[in-house]
Amino acid sequence: MPSSKSKKSSKRYYSSKISMSKYKNIHNSSLQTANIISIIYNMCILMYIMNIERKSCNCFHDWRHDFIKYSSILFITLGFINLTLDAKNNMLVILLTNISGIVNLINIWCIYTYIGILDDTKCMCAINDNKNMHYFLYIWRYVLVGALFLGTICVLSKCKLM
Repeated sequence: MPSSKSKKSSKRYYSSKISMSKYKNIHNSSLQTANIISIIYNMCILMYIMNIERKSCNCFHDWRHDFIKYSSILFITLGFINLTLDAKNNMLVILLTNISGIVNLINIWCIYTYIGILDDTKCMCAINDNKNMHYFLYIWRYVLVGALFLGTICVLSKCKLM
């Protein structure tokens, strides 16, 4: 007959195993949700940018416009890849994800400055034709910079979010 001590240790082992499995499921579903949100967000940005590319629109256009467009395509593609592949075991996906982190930092700066320029130059294609999306991006650019700033402070101070 097993001792009460061995019963307690086996219960702890199984309960920790169950809680780890719950954590992995929650973590995986959180990653999938983040990928889906990223895909939708980047599709909206891509539609917004492509609306500004119409021939009838003579708004400000420089390399940031193209960078936002192509990085959105990259993030949409990576989002679908991450949804379909097991990302933690695929070295190519891990490499692309790390590169996309650097691209994302540049993209945040491009969105921040480009949307501001469109607003300052009173681009009617962006402000009137895409009123809701332009307003969202105009506000969202401050949220992105704020999150980047807070994330940098958190990394530098070695704080733990979880």
